[in-house]
Amino acid sequence: MLKYRLWRIKKSFSTQTNSNLQYKKLSIQVEQESTKIVNLVGYIILAVVLINYAFLLVSAQFFNSNWVHSTTGNLVENGWGILLGFLFIFYRRDQDIVKPKEIIVLKVISWLTLLMGIGYFLLAPLVIGNAFRIHRAAKAQVLTQVNAASSQVELYSQQLDNATDQQLAVMLKKYQQQAPGLDINSGQQLKETLSGKAQEKQQQAKKALQKQLKVQQKSLFKTTAKWSMIATLTGMCLMLIWKYTAWARVKY
Repeated sequence: MLKYRLWRIKKSFSTQTNSNLQYKKLSIQVEQESTKIVNLVGYIILAVVLINYAFLLVSAQFFNSNWVHSTTGNLVENGWGILLGFLFIFYRRDQDIVKPKEIIVLKVISWLTLLMGIGYFLLAPLVIGNAFRIHRAAKAQVLTQVNAASSQVELYSQQLDNATDQQLAVMLKKYQQQAPGLDINSGQQLKETLSGKAQEKQQQAKKALQKQLKVQQKSLFKTTAKWSMIATLTGMCLMLIWKYTAWARVKY
């Protein structure tokens, strides 16, 4: 009886051990297959981001400040895709087996992280320098518009000063018909009124342009600060990824 009980205990223990070993093998296999899915998604994300970057640079206009501004913004804003792709590609577990052919690919991608890290570091000063160019161009454009409006007012005032009495009489008659409530009874009053209104409109346009310039400056400052910081952080992260993937660059 005692031998039979010992045999039953031994058999039960052996069955449990085999079951545990099978479960452990299955868990390892599931982990390996899951890691392959993660790596595959990483390769796809990296490919999609690089394709988007390539299409951004196809119609390059490096001497157009607005194009450079929007393009660098897109590169910076989509930097998370690059980081996510590299994270999934280099994510490996203890039981994972890296094939020799994939090691070569990982080595190339590891060096790619270094190049892209340097590139993102260079985007920060590029964003700042380009922002100054955009600001100067916008300021010069506003100044040109203000000067053009001032020239038009001066020209209009000269035309009023050079107008004959007969011309002023015709203008006065039309003006009285259009604005009968205003007390204007002479050509001199009409000239002063029209000239004053022209100058007033010119000042309003000038204030509107200056206000618009301030709004643009504020928006430009925000985007420049944001993109330069993100570009720097992305560059640092890429450099660290290059550092931590030294195992992919080791010759086996």
